[in-house]
Amino acid sequence: MLWPLIKASLPAKSLLLLALAVLFWFAGFHTLLGVALFLALEVIMWRNSATYASQDFVYSKDILRLFSCDGGQLRVGMDTTNIRNIDKIKLWQDQQYGFIDFALGQQLQVRYKFPLEQYQPLRLWLQQHLPATNLETSLALN
Repeated sequence: MLWPLIKASLPAKSLLLLALAVLFWFAGFHTLLGVALFLALEVIMWRNSATYASQDFVYSKDILRLFSCDGGQLRVGMDTTNIRNIDKIKLWQDQQYGFIDFALGQQLQVRYKFPLEQYQPLRLWLQQHLPATNLETSLALN
């Protein structure tokens, strides 16, 4: 995609503007209109891909360091919620990684992938500290 490359770079924007000026000089208005249409499509596609990327799992080398429980509050990274607010936690594994997915409050979704060796310790930690929470575990066969 072109837009993420030129979005933050002033030299790239300048070169693109220069290229558009040269195209307009040699080919006329129709070429400039075509390039503008192409850039608009790039921006639209980039925005759609950004929404998909935000739903990806964040990799953590040490998932257990992210989780802590203190006085009825669950802390995941820098975010905290009451343990009673968590209804269901999905925990599964594939050939290489373990995955965890659950809602931490109304707005935040916790989605991590982590080394497979940490799957059992995390499952045991969750069972110990969140006994009333529905813990769905499975093995993904990919």
